Amino acid sequence: MLLAAPPFAGHLHPVLELAVGLRRRGHDVVVTTGAGRADLVRGVGLDVEPLFPDDPEAFERVANPGVRVGSHPVRLTRQLRANLALLPRARAELDAITERVRPDVVVADFTAPVAGYAALDRGIPWVTVCPSPCAIETRTGTPSYLGGWRPPRTALGRARDAVGRRAVRLGKLGMQRALARDFEQAGARVYREDGSEYAYSPHAILGLGMSEVELPRDWPAAFRMVGPLTASPVRVPPVELPSLPPGRSRVLVTLGTHLDWAKRDLLARVRALRDRVAGLDVVVGLGDAAGGRGLTVVEPGLAVVGYVDYDDVLPRCDAVVHHGGTGIAYAAIRAGVPALVVPHDFDQPDNAVRLAVAGAGALTRAPLGSARAARRLREVLAMDRTRLAGLTRALAGYDPVGATERVLLDLARSRPAPR
Repeated sequence: MLLAAPPFAGHLHPVLELAVGLRRRGHDVVVTTGAGRADLVRGVGLDVEPLFPDDPEAFERVANPGVRVGSHPVRLTRQLRANLALLPRARAELDAITERVRPDVVVADFTAPVAGYAALDRGIPWVTVCPSPCAIETRTGTPSYLGGWRPPRTALGRARDAVGRRAVRLGKLGMQRALARDFEQAGARVYREDGSEYAYSPHAILGLGMSEVELPRDWPAAFRMVGPLTASPVRVPPVELPSLPPGRSRVLVTLGTHLDWAKRDLLARVRALRDRVAGLDVVVGLGDAAGGRGLTVVEPGLAVVGYVDYDDVLPRCDAVVHHGGTGIAYAAIRAGVPALVVPHDFDQPDNAVRLAVAGAGALTRAPLGSARAARRLREVLAMDRTRLAGLTRALAGYDPVGATERVLLDLARSRPAPR
């Protein structure tokens, strides 16, 4: 099996957890990702085929441009063009890797469909794994990437959703038209002739999420929800947290491993938040896997950790403040810890709405250190956790590795034998 993902934690880490699980079940597994994360892959005992070995930060420059992209048309266009510019070389390297590895099936993160195209051209089944199912277009339900819409309650709201779904599709087609030459050179397009999204496998799309968290909608015929993967492959020692005096609450604040532009004044905003919430101790995770990994007490009630293992720290917290990334979102549900979500970019506003509607916490669009954010955090700390406990139990019932294995074996058996 060949598993492909870009070298970003929210995409690579779930694929690595899946790869390790499949290897433990006796499967031969090879991972391909950006060269800058090759050592991380080797560190968990997996074989790796690095992409762009002479330019380890090629993918990072595109995905983390240093400014908020959001729905800004110029920034979106610039980012998409930069991404398309990487595809011809990525495709050539993936063709060579596929020829060397000769996998029975290719599993690709939904942001790495080029690996799937290389598989299809060789008659190899392709499976898409998607840690952010809200990204997938559907024929019904509330669309994503429009700032985080809540589900409708009236016929007018359902009409809003229909207009929104159409707007999303037209926006993607308009982007393809504006960048027609770039799409042609990259050998890519947005939709197939049947209207399905070209970025997702026609064979199987596996949602690394929870049906209990998603908003009501239909799904493509190839889709199935298999459950989240939240383990971190980055090995860090357990964090020795400061003792917590009686009557005080501990909160983890993290913006994940991206969003460098949002972290520039993070400590100042965290201090403002702490000072507005009585009895609050804060641990800040900087999301820096390459930097310092131990805990530093900056001042009473405020400590900083270079890289946080969520499974280690979350069970010792009363709440978490995060950006709406799927990794931390599901890690918090797994730990039974309520969240205040402060979305910043990408799919985060849509994830924030889903978590709030499902009862996993609350969201705020106010700045992190504002009075409004502090009020929402006090509400999260005092919230009834009955619905959150139900989500924690539901998450424990998923077996994403086992479900994925069954899909892969079915596809491998259905593949015609080579002549």
